[in-house]
Amino acid sequence: MKLVLKTPPAIEPITKTEAKIHLRLAVDAVGAAAYTTEDDLLDRLIETARVQAEQETGRRLITQTWEYYLDAWPDGDVVIPYPPLQSATITYRLEGDAGYDNSFTGFDTDTASEPGRLVLQPGESWPTCVLYPDRPIKVTYVAGYGDSADDVPGPILSAMLLKISDLYEHRGTVVVGAAVNYLQDAVDSLLRQYQVHTRF
Repeated sequence: MKLVLKTPPAIEPITKTEAKIHLRLAVDAVGAAAYTTEDDLLDRLIETARVQAEQETGRRLITQTWEYYLDAWPDGDVVIPYPPLQSATITYRLEGDAGYDNSFTGFDTDTASEPGRLVLQPGESWPTCVLYPDRPIKVTYVAGYGDSADDVPGPILSAMLLKISDLYEHRGTVVVGAAVNYLQDAVDSLLRQYQVHTRF
């Protein structure tokens, strides 16, 4: 099994304007646009907070495309990492093929389950053939809540803002104390309800 990010999210769920207002670097969008001194830093902090939220929940937030490689056909369903699942296709490579020239369509995409699944349709079975020996099956799938930050649950966005604040305020040596622990507890509490318990 191997996972490869094919198309990263086009946007971050938190904008620089939102981050600046949350950090009290500006009081409105006009002030946020005028304050550009730390834009590069804020870009990194926003991305870091998003990646951490994705890692801690086992989800993906904004629409992105992944390639999921399997070594063999499964005994049952194909369980897809990183919900929410939006859509999926299956291609595979036979022994002697130059690439993933064959496709399989006899499955339904279960986007309601978390993680999502690819379920064989009635009367269908996974192909019986001699597969290429190295990662012969490729599932290309789209994950994420949607294309917009409005699609992401509010508690996840709140957790990201808290994390951005923590990273911004503690860019040097972190002194372990009640305030830091309290903030991390708040982030954990906000993300806990979205954690996916099936890991890959």
